[in-house]
Amino acid sequence: MTAVGNPGDSSRTAPRGLLRRYPLASYFAIAFLFSWIIEVPVALSAQGILPFTIPTPAVAFAVVAATFGPTVGAFVMTGLTEGKAGTVRLLRRYVQWRVGIQWYFFVLLGIPLIIVLGTIVIPGALSSFQPILGPLLIAYPMAFLLTFFLGGPLGEEPGWRGFALPRLQERSGPLWGSVILGSCGRCGTSRCSGAGCGLLRRSRT
Repeated sequence: MTAVGNPGDSSRTAPRGLLRRYPLASYFAIAFLFSWIIEVPVALSAQGILPFTIPTPAVAFAVVAATFGPTVGAFVMTGLTEGKAGTVRLLRRYVQWRVGIQWYFFVLLGIPLIIVLGTIVIPGALSSFQPILGPLLIAYPMAFLLTFFLGGPLGEEPGWRGFALPRLQERSGPLWGSVILGSCGRCGTSRCSGAGCGLLRRSRT
């Protein structure tokens, strides 16, 4: 006696099988689709194509939310290809300290110092230089945290570096894997995000 399977089960598992068969292509498709669904209306509004204007707070939220496309894609594909254990490994990489604490101090203190030194060597800049050490000490850490959480690194890098880059480097080597990832990332996310940021800038004027 031949058992007949449920046709609904096969129809539900077919898309998952396709995603597992092409994990990299599926990852980029999910990452870009998530970002574009959010960014395209913002870009169309910025160009005046839509019959309405998206409010500034909604644009700001959309620009931030769209940066999480790569990470959303990483968690979806990691869950499909590696299961719960793979998702846990990806989460653990958020708290891995791969460099010494001195490099974190360099980011917080050394980079502002380099910026200041690079400014005062410009002819005439030193005579008009006005130190703003107090405000800088307050603003820079805040800008650092805001950029980390809302500016892209938290939303993009777990996907780019945590999922896509290891697989691209395994296929194409360290150099070309990085080049491919950089090209795909810029082509897929920069244009619409730029339109949204432009709309934010115009709304302030």
